[in-house]
Amino acid sequence: MINELRSEFPSTTIFTIPTGWSTIKLAQMYQENLLLDTITIFGPKPTSLFTDQKGHQGQIAIETGTLVWLQSIYNIDLTTNTYETGFNTDLHDIAKQVTDNHDSNYKQ
Repeated sequence: MINELRSEFPSTTIFTIPTGWSTIKLAQMYQENLLLDTITIFGPKPTSLFTDQKGHQGQIAIETGTLVWLQSIYNIDLTTNTYETGFNTDLHDIAKQVTDNHDSNYKQ
């Protein structure tokens, strides 16, 4: 779809931001017991990956996705960024892994 949009609108910069992958990475870490926080799959926003069966994100997913946005849009260096996420799990590292693994053809 991105390639089609780029062809149709050649003077517009079109790129993707892989925020969804951050939630997938967090879910994998949850399943492997690698999160350093007490997080459930479903539950209250502050302590879960998802708040409901529809997939609304909990705070840990929101914070990680926010870091992906920061790096993707503003080129913030996540290795030196000091934003406090409120979680023990290194969300900066997760976001960096996600953005580093994103196909460079679809980055800004």
